[in-house]
Amino acid sequence: MNQTQVLGGRVPVGGAVQLDGSGEPGVLLRRTGAGDHARLSAMLDRMSELSLYFRFQTAVGHPPRSAVVEPMLSSTGESWVAESNDRLIAHAMWAWAHGATGVPTAELAAIVDDPYQGRGLGTRLLNLVGARAGAAGARQLLLVVSTANDRTLRLIRRRWPQAPAERDGGLINFTIPA
Repeated sequence: MNQTQVLGGRVPVGGAVQLDGSGEPGVLLRRTGAGDHARLSAMLDRMSELSLYFRFQTAVGHPPRSAVVEPMLSSTGESWVAESNDRLIAHAMWAWAHGATGVPTAELAAIVDDPYQGRGLGTRLLNLVGARAGAAGARQLLLVVSTANDRTLRLIRRRWPQAPAERDGGLINFTIPA
């Protein structure tokens, strides 16, 4: 069976995995499905404005506009969710990035429900979608982060200290090898 390594766990392609030792008992990672629209919308609706802004760089609305939720479910790559007690608590995805480099590039994005932030779940999801993008042919990964998002900036600088960074107004674009 084709599998992707995820920080100590294995995720069958197209399957799901129960996280062990993640600090989050009972958390399941799985690919998004058609029935996730309302559940993803509900997760975004209960999140803080700051968390939403850091992920989307725009107002999302309450409830979130369909134009925000739909691309999270049907990207040009893959999207995954983390759920606990039949409730979505995080989302991550990769999508093909369009650029002038000529190098196949996948952009990664993740959002974690406020009570679950700072526990490693976002890192685990980014590792998962990054590995999946690499398996699909991406040679480099793009992370676009607000200059005000200190937690994510620290994570990237700790994990990929040599990652080239390019400032674009209030955003920093990091490119890392897939």
